[in-house]
Amino acid sequence: MIKSCVIGLSKVGEIHCESLFKLKKTSLNYVFDTNHELSKSVSKKFKCKTSNNFDEIIKKSEIKLFIISSPTSTHEYYIKKLIKYKKIIYCEKPILKNNKNLKKIYNSIKKNKIKFCVGLNRRFAKEYVHLKNILNRKRVKIIQIISKSANHNINLSTRNGGLFFDKGFHFFDLACWLGKSIPHQMIVISRSISSNDFLKKNDFSDAIINMKLKNGVNVEMIFSRKNREGNFENVKVYGDKFSTELNKYADKKNLYKDFSIRYKNSYFECLKKFLDNKKNLLLREGLLTQKICAEALTKAKIQ
Repeated sequence: MIKSCVIGLSKVGEIHCESLFKLKKTSLNYVFDTNHELSKSVSKKFKCKTSNNFDEIIKKSEIKLFIISSPTSTHEYYIKKLIKYKKIIYCEKPILKNNKNLKKIYNSIKKNKIKFCVGLNRRFAKEYVHLKNILNRKRVKIIQIISKSANHNINLSTRNGGLFFDKGFHFFDLACWLGKSIPHQMIVISRSISSNDFLKKNDFSDAIINMKLKNGVNVEMIFSRKNREGNFENVKVYGDKFSTELNKYADKKNLYKDFSIRYKNSYFECLKKFLDNKKNLLLREGLLTQKICAEALTKAKIQ
Protein backbone atom coordinates (compact mmCIF):
# COMPACT_ATOMS: atom_id res chain seq x y z
CA MET A 1 0.00 0.00 0.00
CA ILE A 2 1.43 3.37 -1.10
CA LYS A 3 0.86 6.00 1.58
CA SER A 4 0.16 9.43 0.17
CA CYS A 5 -0.50 13.14 0.68
CA VAL A 6 -2.43 15.64 -1.45
CA ILE A 7 -1.07 19.21 -1.57
CA GLY A 8 -3.63 21.88 -2.49
CA LEU A 9 -7.29 21.22 -1.73
CA SER A 10 -9.20 22.94 -4.51
CA LYS A 11 -11.90 21.03 -6.42
CA VAL A 12 -9.18 19.12 -8.26
CA GLY A 13 -7.36 18.42 -5.00
CA GLU A 14 -10.48 16.81 -3.56
CA ILE A 15 -10.92 14.75 -6.72
CA HIS A 16 -7.40 13.39 -6.17
CA CYS A 17 -8.35 12.53 -2.59
CA GLU A 18 -11.29 10.52 -3.91
CA SER A 19 -9.05 8.79 -6.45
CA LEU A 20 -6.60 7.70 -3.76
CA PHE A 21 -9.51 6.13 -1.89
CA LYS A 22 -10.68 4.27 -4.99
CA LEU A 23 -7.27 2.89 -5.95
CA LYS A 24 -6.49 -0.47 -4.37
CA LYS A 25 -2.76 0.19 -4.01
CA THR A 26 -2.91 3.61 -2.30
CA SER A 27 -4.10 5.14 0.94
CA LEU A 28 -4.76 8.81 1.67
CA ASN A 29 -2.84 9.56 4.85
CA TYR A 30 -2.36 13.34 4.78
CA VAL A 31 -3.76 16.45 3.12
CA PHE A 32 -2.16 19.88 3.16
CA ASP A 33 -3.21 23.37 2.16
CA THR A 34 -1.91 26.79 3.20
CA ASN A 35 -5.54 27.48 4.16
CA HIS A 36 -5.36 25.51 7.41
CA GLU A 37 -9.10 25.62 8.04
CA LEU A 38 -9.66 24.04 4.63
CA SER A 39 -7.06 21.38 5.48
CA LYS A 40 -8.92 20.53 8.68
CA SER A 41 -12.25 20.33 6.88
CA VAL A 42 -10.95 18.06 4.10
CA SER A 43 -8.99 15.85 6.51
CA LYS A 44 -12.17 15.35 8.51
CA LYS A 45 -14.15 14.55 5.34
CA PHE A 46 -11.65 11.92 4.20
CA LYS A 47 -10.72 10.70 7.69
CA CYS A 48 -7.01 11.38 7.27
CA LYS A 49 -4.42 13.57 8.98
CA THR A 50 -3.21 17.09 8.30
CA SER A 51 -0.62 19.49 9.67
CA ASN A 52 -0.01 23.23 9.58
CA ASN A 53 3.67 22.44 8.98
CA PHE A 54 4.39 20.87 5.57
CA ASP A 55 7.93 19.91 6.63
CA GLU A 56 6.41 17.68 9.31
CA ILE A 57 4.60 15.68 6.61
CA ILE A 58 7.40 15.48 4.08
CA LYS A 59 9.88 14.17 6.65
CA LYS A 60 7.69 11.13 7.31
CA SER A 61 9.51 8.35 5.46
CA GLU A 62 6.36 6.23 5.15
CA ILE A 63 4.58 8.88 3.03
CA LYS A 64 5.87 8.03 -0.46
CA LEU A 65 3.46 9.66 -2.93
CA PHE A 66 2.66 13.38 -3.11
CA ILE A 67 0.08 14.88 -5.45
CA ILE A 68 0.61 18.58 -6.19
CA SER A 69 -2.67 20.34 -7.01
CA SER A 70 -1.84 23.70 -5.46
CA PRO A 71 -1.61 26.93 -7.55
CA THR A 72 1.11 26.70 -10.21
CA SER A 73 3.08 29.52 -8.59
CA THR A 74 3.83 27.09 -5.71
CA HIS A 75 4.81 24.06 -7.82
CA GLU A 76 8.53 24.78 -7.99
CA TYR A 77 8.76 25.12 -4.20
CA TYR A 78 7.03 21.78 -3.57
CA ILE A 79 8.81 19.90 -6.38
CA LYS A 80 12.24 20.92 -5.06
CA LYS A 81 11.35 19.81 -1.53
CA LEU A 82 9.89 16.50 -2.71
CA ILE A 83 12.95 15.75 -4.86
CA LYS A 84 15.17 16.35 -1.82
CA TYR A 85 13.27 13.65 0.09
CA LYS A 86 13.09 11.26 -2.91
CA LYS A 87 9.29 11.21 -3.06
CA ILE A 88 7.05 9.99 -5.89
CA ILE A 89 5.54 13.10 -7.51
CA TYR A 90 2.28 13.56 -9.41
CA CYS A 91 2.11 17.20 -10.49
CA GLU A 92 -0.91 18.91 -11.99
CA LYS A 93 -0.25 20.85 -15.17
CA PRO A 94 1.56 23.07 -15.85
CA ILE A 95 4.76 21.89 -14.23
CA LEU A 96 5.95 25.46 -13.57
CA LYS A 97 4.48 28.94 -13.96
CA ASN A 98 7.18 29.77 -16.51
CA ASN A 99 10.25 28.07 -18.00
CA LYS A 100 12.96 30.00 -16.17
CA ASN A 101 14.04 27.02 -14.03
CA LEU A 102 12.47 24.23 -16.10
CA LYS A 103 15.78 22.69 -17.21
CA LYS A 104 17.16 22.70 -13.65
CA ILE A 105 14.05 20.97 -12.35
CA TYR A 106 14.16 18.35 -15.10
CA ASN A 107 17.87 17.66 -14.51
CA SER A 108 17.19 17.30 -10.79
CA ILE A 109 14.38 14.80 -11.48
CA LYS A 110 16.74 12.75 -13.68
CA LYS A 111 19.73 12.99 -11.34
CA ASN A 112 17.73 11.86 -8.31
CA LYS A 113 15.79 9.20 -10.27
CA ILE A 114 12.44 10.63 -9.19
CA LYS A 115 9.29 8.93 -10.44
CA PHE A 116 7.29 11.85 -11.86
CA CYS A 117 3.96 12.34 -13.62
CA VAL A 118 2.49 15.42 -15.27
CA GLY A 119 -1.29 15.39 -14.88
CA LEU A 120 -2.38 15.59 -18.50
CA ASN A 121 -5.65 13.93 -17.58
CA ARG A 122 -7.58 14.85 -20.75
CA ARG A 123 -5.69 12.03 -22.51
CA PHE A 124 -7.53 9.59 -20.25
CA ALA A 125 -11.06 10.99 -20.65
CA LYS A 126 -13.27 8.45 -22.41
CA GLU A 127 -14.29 10.81 -25.22
CA TYR A 128 -10.68 11.75 -25.96
CA VAL A 129 -9.60 8.08 -25.87
CA HIS A 130 -12.38 7.25 -28.32
CA LEU A 131 -11.42 10.13 -30.61
CA LYS A 132 -7.73 9.18 -30.49
CA ASN A 133 -8.49 5.56 -31.42
CA ILE A 134 -10.40 6.75 -34.49
CA LEU A 135 -7.68 9.19 -35.57
CA ASN A 136 -4.98 6.51 -35.25
CA ARG A 137 -6.57 4.88 -38.32
CA LYS A 138 -7.05 8.11 -40.29
CA ARG A 139 -5.02 10.74 -42.10
CA VAL A 140 -5.71 13.99 -40.27
CA LYS A 141 -5.51 17.35 -42.03
CA ILE A 142 -7.20 19.89 -39.74
CA ILE A 143 -7.84 19.96 -35.99
CA GLN A 144 -10.08 22.66 -34.51
CA ILE A 145 -10.06 23.10 -30.73
CA ILE A 146 -12.33 25.40 -28.77
CA SER A 147 -12.34 25.87 -25.00
CA LYS A 148 -14.45 28.50 -23.25
CA SER A 149 -15.02 29.02 -19.55
CA ALA A 150 -17.18 31.39 -17.52
CA ASN A 151 -16.41 33.69 -14.59
CA HIS A 152 -12.71 32.92 -14.55
CA ASN A 153 -10.81 34.20 -11.52
CA ILE A 154 -8.21 36.67 -12.84
CA ASN A 155 -5.97 36.45 -9.78
CA LEU A 156 -6.00 32.65 -9.86
CA SER A 157 -5.22 32.68 -13.57
CA THR A 158 -2.18 34.86 -12.94
CA ARG A 159 -0.97 32.53 -10.17
CA ASN A 160 -1.36 29.59 -12.56
CA GLY A 161 0.71 31.13 -15.35
CA GLY A 162 -1.93 32.94 -17.38
CA LEU A 163 -4.02 31.97 -20.40
CA PHE A 164 -1.45 29.90 -22.28
CA PHE A 165 0.13 28.02 -19.37
CA ASP A 166 -3.13 27.60 -17.46
CA LYS A 167 -5.93 27.01 -19.96
CA GLY A 168 -3.81 26.39 -23.06
CA PHE A 169 -1.59 23.66 -21.60
CA HIS A 170 -4.05 20.79 -22.09
CA PHE A 171 -4.86 21.82 -25.64
CA PHE A 172 -1.34 22.32 -26.90
CA ASP A 173 -0.64 18.81 -25.61
CA LEU A 174 -3.81 17.39 -27.15
CA ALA A 175 -3.02 19.02 -30.51
CA CYS A 176 0.32 17.19 -30.62
CA TRP A 177 -1.19 13.93 -29.35
CA LEU A 178 -4.16 13.88 -31.72
CA GLY A 179 -2.14 15.32 -34.61
CA LYS A 180 0.71 12.83 -34.07
CA SER A 181 3.41 15.48 -34.43
CA ILE A 182 4.96 18.59 -32.88
CA PRO A 183 4.65 22.29 -33.83
CA HIS A 184 6.54 23.74 -36.76
CA GLN A 185 4.93 27.19 -36.98
CA MET A 186 2.60 29.20 -34.75
CA ILE A 187 0.65 32.42 -35.15
CA VAL A 188 -1.24 34.08 -32.32
CA ILE A 189 -3.92 35.90 -34.27
CA SER A 190 -5.85 37.63 -31.50
CA ARG A 191 -5.72 38.36 -27.79
CA SER A 192 -7.76 39.84 -24.94
CA ILE A 193 -10.75 40.72 -27.10
CA SER A 194 -13.31 40.66 -24.28
CA SER A 195 -11.73 42.10 -21.15
CA ASN A 196 -9.12 44.70 -20.25
CA ASP A 197 -8.96 43.31 -16.70
CA PHE A 198 -6.61 40.57 -17.86
CA LEU A 199 -4.30 43.03 -19.62
CA LYS A 200 -3.87 44.92 -16.35
CA LYS A 201 -2.45 41.67 -14.93
CA ASN A 202 -0.22 41.16 -18.00
CA ASP A 203 -2.48 38.30 -19.06
CA PHE A 204 -5.07 37.61 -21.76
CA SER A 205 -8.73 36.60 -21.62
CA ASP A 206 -9.02 35.32 -25.19
CA ALA A 207 -6.75 34.03 -27.94
CA ILE A 208 -7.00 32.62 -31.44
CA ILE A 209 -4.03 30.48 -32.41
CA ASN A 210 -3.08 28.88 -35.69
CA MET A 211 -0.42 26.19 -35.46
CA LYS A 212 1.08 23.99 -38.15
CA LEU A 213 2.59 20.68 -37.09
CA LYS A 214 5.72 19.22 -38.68
CA ASN A 215 3.68 16.53 -40.44
CA GLY A 216 1.52 19.17 -42.14
CA VAL A 217 -1.54 19.02 -39.86
CA ASN A 218 -3.12 22.44 -39.32
CA VAL A 219 -4.41 23.21 -35.81
CA GLU A 220 -6.81 26.06 -35.09
CA MET A 221 -7.51 26.92 -31.44
CA ILE A 222 -9.82 29.35 -29.68
CA PHE A 223 -9.46 30.00 -25.94
CA SER A 224 -11.79 32.21 -23.92
CA ARG A 225 -12.17 32.75 -20.19
CA LYS A 226 -14.98 35.33 -20.27
CA ASN A 227 -17.73 33.25 -21.87
CA ARG A 228 -21.22 34.31 -20.74
CA GLU A 229 -22.75 31.09 -22.03
CA GLY A 230 -20.79 28.94 -19.56
CA ASN A 231 -18.16 26.23 -19.92
CA PHE A 232 -17.73 24.59 -23.30
CA GLU A 233 -15.08 22.44 -24.96
CA ASN A 234 -14.98 20.63 -28.28
CA VAL A 235 -12.53 19.29 -30.86
CA LYS A 236 -13.41 18.90 -34.52
CA VAL A 237 -11.19 16.92 -36.87
CA TYR A 238 -11.14 16.85 -40.67
CA GLY A 239 -9.16 14.54 -42.94
CA ASP A 240 -9.25 12.50 -46.12
CA LYS A 241 -12.97 11.86 -46.70
CA PHE A 242 -13.90 11.99 -43.01
CA SER A 243 -14.79 14.37 -40.21
CA THR A 244 -15.64 13.82 -36.57
CA GLU A 245 -15.81 15.67 -33.28
CA LEU A 246 -15.11 15.07 -29.61
CA ASN A 247 -18.56 15.85 -28.24
CA LYS A 248 -20.09 13.14 -30.40
CA TYR A 249 -18.60 10.68 -27.88
CA ALA A 250 -19.12 12.73 -24.69
CA ASP A 251 -21.75 12.42 -21.99
CA LYS A 252 -24.25 15.04 -23.16
CA LYS A 253 -25.44 15.93 -19.66
CA ASN A 254 -21.92 17.10 -18.74
CA LEU A 255 -21.13 19.21 -21.81
CA TYR A 256 -21.64 22.59 -20.12
CA LYS A 257 -20.59 21.68 -16.59
CA ASP A 258 -17.36 22.64 -14.86
CA PHE A 259 -14.43 20.84 -16.51
CA SER A 260 -13.47 19.19 -13.21
CA ILE A 261 -16.89 17.51 -13.27
CA ARG A 262 -16.88 16.61 -16.95
CA TYR A 263 -13.44 15.02 -16.73
CA LYS A 264 -13.58 13.79 -13.13
CA ASN A 265 -12.88 10.14 -13.91
CA SER A 266 -9.90 11.02 -16.11
CA TYR A 267 -7.97 12.18 -13.02
CA PHE A 268 -8.40 8.70 -11.57
CA GLU A 269 -7.35 6.98 -14.80
CA CYS A 270 -4.25 9.15 -15.19
CA LEU A 271 -3.13 8.50 -11.60
CA LYS A 272 -3.83 4.77 -11.96
CA LYS A 273 -1.77 4.56 -15.15
CA PHE A 274 1.12 6.33 -13.42
CA LEU A 275 1.11 4.04 -10.40
CA ASP A 276 0.70 0.88 -12.49
CA ASN A 277 3.99 1.63 -14.26
CA LYS A 278 7.53 1.90 -12.96
CA LYS A 279 8.53 4.74 -15.27
CA ASN A 280 7.69 8.43 -15.46
CA LEU A 281 4.40 9.29 -17.14
CA LEU A 282 3.96 12.20 -19.57
CA LEU A 283 7.04 14.03 -18.27
CA ARG A 284 8.56 14.45 -21.74
CA GLU A 285 5.19 15.57 -23.11
CA GLY A 286 4.79 18.01 -20.25
CA LEU A 287 8.22 19.53 -20.89
CA LEU A 288 7.41 19.95 -24.58
CA THR A 289 4.10 21.61 -23.76
CA GLN A 290 5.80 24.03 -21.37
CA LYS A 291 7.95 25.20 -24.29
CA ILE A 292 4.96 25.53 -26.62
CA CYS A 293 3.10 27.61 -24.04
CA ALA A 294 6.10 29.90 -23.66
CA GLU A 295 6.31 30.39 -27.43
CA ALA A 296 2.59 31.24 -27.61
CA LEU A 297 2.96 33.77 -24.80
CA THR A 298 5.95 35.39 -26.51
CA LYS A 299 4.11 35.70 -29.80
CA ALA A 300 1.07 37.19 -28.05
CA LYS A 301 3.18 39.82 -26.31
CA ILE A 302 4.97 41.03 -29.43
CA GLN A 303 1.80 41.67 -31.45
